Parts: sequence; C-alpha cells; structure tokens
Amino acid sequence: MAVRAFFSLAILLACAVGLAAPAAAQQTKLRVTLQLPVTDVLLGRSLARFKEDVEKRSDGAVTIEIFDKGKLYIDDQTVGAVESGAIEMGVAGLNQFARRIPAIDIMEQPFLFNFEDLVRATARPDSPIRALIDRTILNVVGVRVLWWQSVGNQIFISKAVLPSEPGQIEGHKIRVFSPTHEHFVRQCGGIPVMVSANKTPDAFRAGEIDMATGASSLIANRQLWTVADTITRTMHAPIEFFLIVNEKVWQSLPEPHKAVILEAAGREENQARENVTRVEAGLYTEFQQKGMTVHELTPDQVADWRACSASIVEDYIANNTDLARQLMAAYGRLRTDPCCTGGPASSGGFNRR
Repeated sequence: MAVRAFFSLAILLACAVGLAAPAAAQQTKLRVTLQLPVTDVLLGRSLARFKEDVEKRSDGAVTIEIFDKGKLYIDDQTVGAVESGAIEMGVAGLNQFARRIPAIDIMEQPFLFNFEDLVRATARPDSPIRALIDRTILNVVGVRVLWWQSVGNQIFISKAVLPSEPGQIEGHKIRVFSPTHEHFVRQCGGIPVMVSANKTPDAFRAGEIDMATGASSLIANRQLWTVADTITRTMHAPIEFFLIVNEKVWQSLPEPHKAVILEAAGREENQARENVTRVEAGLYTEFQQKGMTVHELTPDQVADWRACSASIVEDYIANNTDLARQLMAAYGRLRTDPCCTGGPASSGGFNRR
C-alpha cells in the first residue's frame, strides 16, 4: 500500500508540474509600430530602451519587436491599426486621438501650455488632466496609454520667409497635422494644408507648402534643412506622443508580464521627460550648423499671435462636450498650483506704447 501510495503521489505531482509548466513558460511577444527610425533621439531611442528593459526584466519572457520608419503604418494610421488589433502596440501623437475625440485637444490650444513646468505638471501620471485624457482614450478608442512623451514644442519651419508676426503667414500654404493647428493657421491668416510627417519634405519640394508647423524632431528626422532655412520658435503648443497598447491584448497578458511592462514604461517615461529639454537644445545647435537661422519671438510678437488665435480656445470651450469643461476646470486648478502660477521665461519686456 505504501508503494502504491508513493507512485500515486508521484503521478499526481508529475501531472501538476505538467499543468503548471505551460503557464510558467508562457511567452508574450508584442509588436510595436513607430513612424520614425529607431535611432530617433527622442521617440526612437526611448522605444529601444523600453524594449531592452522589458526583455531584461522578464528574462526574455516578454519580447518587443519594433517596426520603425513607418514600415507597417505611418503616423495617421497608427491609432486605427492598434485599435483594430492589426498590431499590438504603437506610438501615436495626441493629435491623432483629437481627430476622434475633439475635447482631449486641450494641450494643442494655442499658448495655453506654453511653458515647461506647466507641461510637466500636466503630463505627470497623477495629473487630473492626464487621467481624464487617458480614461477617455481607453473608453472611446479601446487602447491603453502606457506613457506620455514630449517631442518638444510647436515651431514654424520656412524657406526665405520669417513668420515672426501673424501678418507674415498671410496667403502662405502651411503644413499642419491636426484640426486645432489647422484652425490656428487659418485664424492667423495662413492657408492650412494637412500633411503627414513623412510626406512633409516632398510637399516642400513640390511647392505644395511654403511653411510647416511641427517640432524640432520633424526637422531632424525629415532633414528639412534641405528644403527650408528658417525656424521661428513660436512655441505655441507642446507636442505629446503616447505609447499605446490594444486593450484586449493588454487584458490577455499574464499579470507578471503586465507588471514588467508598466515598470519599464514608467522608468522610460521619467527618463525621456528629463532628456527632452537637453536633446532639443542640441538639435537647434545642429540645425544652425546645417545653415538654418533660428528666431525667437519678442513678448510683443507673442501677444500678436495670442490675439489672432484667441477665439480658438473660446470655440473649444463652447463647442465641445462636458469633457472639455472638466479639462478646463482641471487646467484652472493647476494654474493655481505653485508649480504653474508663473509663465514662460522671457528675454525682454513689452515695448509697444
């Protein structure tokens, strides 16, 4: 009887080990689409570090495969591809979600978030503004935001034209990449043309645009110094990107794998947020070495740009849903926080009488 009991116990243990083995050995492979090269100093390198960190922390149980340079999907296709499950993950700009959910466009409102401390406070994981945006994206689009990442601020890129004042863009065709930027350009006298990032150089060459709005990374990754020679730092809105994952895919992952991904994402988000100011400063030095001229706005010129675009914020509040009002209320509370009661650093004062 003792021998029989021993063998019975051995068989039960073997079965238990056999049943547990697949769970212990379960592998997770996630594909991620990126419109830029993986060597890009901001989004690309962040994604590469994230991949390395996830695979190291999980001892290879979770692997990340990066498809860069828009090989699978370009910028305006990414959200739809992740939403449908055609690919598990992607890097997409806030502007791509604003096409579907206009109310989350608060950060693209001209001159509303025009200094770094305010942007950082808004992008913190515990920020009420961020919580509203992330939750709405999850509920409406069905994708989960894993991190926010800045790629700098909005600027004008042009050739032989210096748009330091609104009147200087009048009649010019200007590349834009979101409905709010489209309204901004039109309101201040320009002719907006919706062009994706990867098509911007060709649009310049073909004469389809005279100028472009975008971040410094657009110049770097598309080598726009070959088609433009002037940068005007209007800095009228931050540009934020998100790493997103299909929610059904996310819910199917083992809890230990989710924990590894979240830990790596949080670590990389913090590092990327600290890097962006330094990296962007280095890019402007590089652009000047390539022969581009960089212009800063005076306070008077900023006031002119604010004046021509003031109705955009008014329309945002008036025409949107309760979500826009919630976001603006959270913004108002944030502006009373010690971090965010100031404003952008200025090189001088107002000179007009």
